[in-house]
Amino acid sequence: MARLTDQILDRFTEGETLGRTDLALPADYDSVGRALNQLVREKRLVRVARGRYRKADEVPAGVAAGSIADALDRKVRQSKRNVFLRGDFATLGSYDAVGRALRRKVEQGSLVQIGYGLYAKAERSPFTGKPAPLVGIKKLATEALRRLGKTIAASSFEDAYNRGRSTQVPTGRTIAVRDRIRRRIGYDGHYVVLERTR
Repeated sequence: MARLTDQILDRFTEGETLGRTDLALPADYDSVGRALNQLVREKRLVRVARGRYRKADEVPAGVAAGSIADALDRKVRQSKRNVFLRGDFATLGSYDAVGRALRRKVEQGSLVQIGYGLYAKAERSPFTGKPAPLVGIKKLATEALRRLGKTIAASSFEDAYNRGRSTQVPTGRTIAVRDRIRRRIGYDGHYVVLERTR
């Protein structure tokens, strides 16, 4: 019988990405995990997302590990967006390599992580020296929610102010969302409040 690593490689066709569950192998979960890790270490497979893999020779050509951060930086600079999803950079390299490049950009201050898998353009503040997003937190959160496919509505505070039921000007830190969401969006200890609405 063929070794488990060979059985795994045989399951991959050209250009295909597979997850653990797609492999359908006669082996237990931990054994499959160890075999996948071994194939990644041997550079025969590349992890492209959490639990998903493809053959290493199918990694996009021309993107070396050292240049992923440069390619990511170019993509951010050329984009008109303020918010980026981790998936926006999936074509630049493997899941782990993109993760390292994103961490490097956060450390350098050109990006700020505003949530799980969410990043925003940033620059260092002249007052604190800390990286800060280029736009306000409400605009960032609204753009992030739209990019995640969520429907935004006026919050109860904005609605009350607009209808004249309140004279208190809304802070903009509360955003009403029509869909269910469990994420926290913000940075440096400042987060928007996500209010569920119908």
